[in-house]
Amino acid sequence: MNATPLVRRCLKWSICVLPFAVFYWLMPFCSDQTIGNDYPTYSIENQMEPQYSLAHGSFPLYAPGFAGGRSAAAFTLGQTYHPLSHLAAHSPGYWNGSALEWNTFWRLISLGLTQLVLFNLLRKLDLRADAAFIISFLTAYNQRMLDLFRYGASLESYTGFLLLCAAMAYHYVAPRRLVGPLSVIGAAYLLICGGHPQMAYLGGIGAAVICLAIPPVVTAIKTDVTLSWRKALGFYATTGIWLGIGALLASAYTLPFFFEFLQDAPGRAGRTYEWSLEYSDRLAGELNSFFNPLRSDVHGAFGSSSLILVAVLAPLAAVAGKKGCKIMVALVLALAAIILCSAGGDTPIHYFFWKYVPLANSFRVPGRITMLLPPIFMFLLAWFFRSADDETSSHRRPIAPWHVPLLATAIFVGGYVLLAGAEFTGYVPSRIQPRPGWVDTFVFWSGLGSLVLATIRLSPSPARTAAGGLLVLTVVVQGIVQLRYGTWMAQKQPTPSIAQMDEAKRSTLAYAPAYPGYGMESRTAIKGDAQGAPWAAFYRNETSTPPASTSPEMITVPRPGEPGTPPAVFGDASEHDRVATSYTAFNRVVFFVNANQPGFLVWSVPYSPQWRTSVDSHETAVRRTDRNELAVWLATGKHKVEFRFHSPSAIAGMLISCATAILTGLYFAWRGPPGWVRGTALIAVILIPAGGFALWRHSLYRGDNLGTKYVWTSRSQPK
Repeated sequence: MNATPLVRRCLKWSICVLPFAVFYWLMPFCSDQTIGNDYPTYSIENQMEPQYSLAHGSFPLYAPGFAGGRSAAAFTLGQTYHPLSHLAAHSPGYWNGSALEWNTFWRLISLGLTQLVLFNLLRKLDLRADAAFIISFLTAYNQRMLDLFRYGASLESYTGFLLLCAAMAYHYVAPRRLVGPLSVIGAAYLLICGGHPQMAYLGGIGAAVICLAIPPVVTAIKTDVTLSWRKALGFYATTGIWLGIGALLASAYTLPFFFEFLQDAPGRAGRTYEWSLEYSDRLAGELNSFFNPLRSDVHGAFGSSSLILVAVLAPLAAVAGKKGCKIMVALVLALAAIILCSAGGDTPIHYFFWKYVPLANSFRVPGRITMLLPPIFMFLLAWFFRSADDETSSHRRPIAPWHVPLLATAIFVGGYVLLAGAEFTGYVPSRIQPRPGWVDTFVFWSGLGSLVLATIRLSPSPARTAAGGLLVLTVVVQGIVQLRYGTWMAQKQPTPSIAQMDEAKRSTLAYAPAYPGYGMESRTAIKGDAQGAPWAAFYRNETSTPPASTSPEMITVPRPGEPGTPPAVFGDASEHDRVATSYTAFNRVVFFVNANQPGFLVWSVPYSPQWRTSVDSHETAVRRTDRNELAVWLATGKHKVEFRFHSPSAIAGMLISCATAILTGLYFAWRGPPGWVRGTALIAVILIPAGGFALWRHSLYRGDNLGTKYVWTSRSQPK
C-alpha cells in the first residue's frame, strides 16, 4: 500500500533531521562533547586562518608560518573552495567562539541531505520504503563515515562521493536536460574540493568504478529498464563530460595545491612503503567490520549492520533469475579486492596499489580505501531487496530470498565467535574510550536480530510488514550505539573569537598553532625564526653597490657576531638603522626602512620565487640568503619596501574555473525557455563569474591592515 503524500513528506523531513538524533552526544549548542582526536583541531584551525583573511577583505595566497611558511594551498583542510566552510563562517556566532559548533551543525545537515538523496534514488529504483530507508541509512551512517567525520574535511569528500554516485545513477535512470548534468557537475566539484586530497582521489577512483557499473546495475535493479549498449555508451560519454566540467570548476583549488604544495612537500610525497602502512589494521580486524565493527581499527573500519553480510551473499541467491547476477558478482569481487587492499601489508594487493596507482605512494593509512565500499553495499542490497520483493519474479529459484539472511545468520554467529580472539591493533574503539559492558552484547544481539528480522521480512510470512518496521528500528538503534562508542570523544572548547585573532596578529603574523612532526610547524614567527634571527633586520654592506654574485638568487649576508665578519662593517653610526612594519596581511607586507649605509633588508620567511619586491614603488630583485630567507639590497636613505606573494597557478586556476562556469552557464542558459528568462540567464552567467574573478583579483593585496607591530633597530645589534 502506497504511503500518502503527507506520510512521504514526514518521512523525508525525518531523514533530514535524523543526524541530530544519531549524533545526540555531540548536538551543536547543546552537548559539551564532540568527536575527539583530530576533529576539534586541524580542520577547524585550518579553516579559521584563511577565513580570518577573507573576513578582513583579502583572499589568502600565502599562509604565514603554516607548514613552515608556504602557499595557502597547504590549508587544504580549511576548505576555502567548499561551500560548507563559508556557510559556517557566515553563521551567527562563528567569530565569537562557535566555529566548532557551526561546522558540526552543517556537517550533520549534509549527512541528512545525503541520506535523503540516496533514499529518493532507491525509491526511484522501485524499492519499498522500508528497504530504501534501511539501505540509505547504512550507506550514509557507518564506521567509515565516523572516522572521516573525525578528520573534519574528509566527511565532505565522503558525502560528495555518495552524492556523485547518486547523481550519476539518476542521470542514467531518468536523464534530465538541466538538473541531471548540473547534479553530476556539482557533486564532482564537491568531491574534489572537500578538503582532504587523499579522500577526494580515492573518491574519484570509486566514482569511475561506479560510473562503469551503473548501466548494468540499474537495469538489474529496475526491471522495466533494458540494457542498451548504445544508451550505455551515451551515458559514459555525457557523464565523462560532466565530470570533466566539475574537475575544471575545481581548478582554482587543484592547480595551486598540485604546483605549490604537493610538488613542494617532501615530507608527504614519495615516501617509503613502510610509511604508507601507518595505522594499518590486520585482515582479521577488517573482517570484523562484518561482525562487530567495534573490534576493527578505526582507521579501516567500515561496518554498520550485519545486513552487509547479505550484500556479500546476495549473488548466491539468484533471486531474479539470471538478470544482473554477473554484474553483482563483479561488485562482490571489487568489494573483496578493496577489503584485501585495506589490510595493508597483510596482503599483496595494497603493495600493488601503492606501487602502480599514480600518487598512491603519497598516501598512508591503507584502511581509508574502504570509503569505496558503502555505495557497493548499497547497490548489492538494493538489487537483492528489489528482486526479492518483485512479485513477478520466477518461482523456480534454487534458493529462496529468505534463505540468504538465514545463511548470513549462521555466518555471523560463527564469524563473531571465531574473530573474538583476533589480535587487536592499537586503535580499536575499546582502547580509545571506555565503554559499558553491555555495548558488545547489544551489538551482537542487534546484529543477530537484524538478520532474523530480514529473514522474516523476505519470507512469505504475514508478519513481514511488522518485521520490516522492527528491522528499521533495530538498524537505526544499532547504528546510534556503534557511532556513540566508535571513536574518540573530547570536551568542547570555545574557538578563538575574531577579537582574539586580531590581538594575536598584532604580535605575530605567523600561524599560531604548531604541530611538530606533521609538516605544519610554524617556523616563521614575528620574534624570530628557529635559528634565533630577527623577523626582519637590516645588515650593512661595506660597499655602496650590491655585491657581485654568480647566482641571481643566492647570496651570503654578513651578520654581526659571526666568525669572519669584519667589525668595521657593523661599527657604530650616528643614526641607527631601523626597520618597522607599515602594513601586514597574508599576501602583502610593507616595511619602512631607514638605512644609514647600503645593505640588505632580510625578511625571515622561507624563500620562494613567488615573492615579488618593490622598493619605493620600483620593482627590485628579491634574493635568497644563505639561510633561505628573503633579502633585498637597499641604498642609503629612507625606503618603503613592499613584499607581495604572487601565485600564477592560483590565477590560472581561478581563470579556468570562472571560464568554465561561464561556458557551462551559457550552454544551459541557451537551452532554457526563450524570452526574457533566457536573456537574463545569459547575462547573469557572464557577469557573476566575471565579476567574481574581478573582486577576487582585487582583494589579493587590498585587504585590511592586520596591524602586526614590529620594530627593529641596529642599537641591539651585537658587535
